[in-house]
Amino acid sequence: MKHFAIFSVLMIAAAVLIAGCGKSEEFKKLESDMYASVTAMHDDGMSMMNKGNDLSAKIDDAIAMYDSMAAKYPKQFEGQSSDDLKAAKEKLSTATTSMKEWMSEMKPYDPTMDHMQVMAQLTKSKDGITKVKADFQDAFSAATTALMSHKAFAEDMATNLAAGVKKVGKK
Repeated sequence: MKHFAIFSVLMIAAAVLIAGCGKSEEFKKLESDMYASVTAMHDDGMSMMNKGNDLSAKIDDAIAMYDSMAAKYPKQFEGQSSDDLKAAKEKLSTATTSMKEWMSEMKPYDPTMDHMQVMAQLTKSKDGITKVKADFQDAFSAATTALMSHKAFAEDMATNLAAGVKKVGKK
């Protein structure tokens, strides 16, 4: 019985010592590095969201110009549409919504939490923001392609219309 009492006291003392030590410096560094990575990716995501808003405004302008020119020159615009611009704008909107959802679901880093829980939480956050950034990259590509295509079409139309005006003026 005496051995059991000594053993119990030693076990309790060991538990108190282990609990009192907290996380190792290695665990703290891993958590800190992961948190810094997630924070940097968040900042990139915010920058991407701002770029997305700028591209969305440019798409609105391009759609307005397209609609105006299509109304004035329906024959030249036959078979053309602004669907690619609208689809690109939708991708930008979806990426922005994804970013906002990710931010609302992200839990703040709590260094007092268990290391495994912290790493699981930060890994989930990092995976989420990685997907959001990929959504933005896809949306940027679609928006840039659509804007360049419509700009080239508008320039061709302007050249053709100017050539038509010159022909009429020479008669």
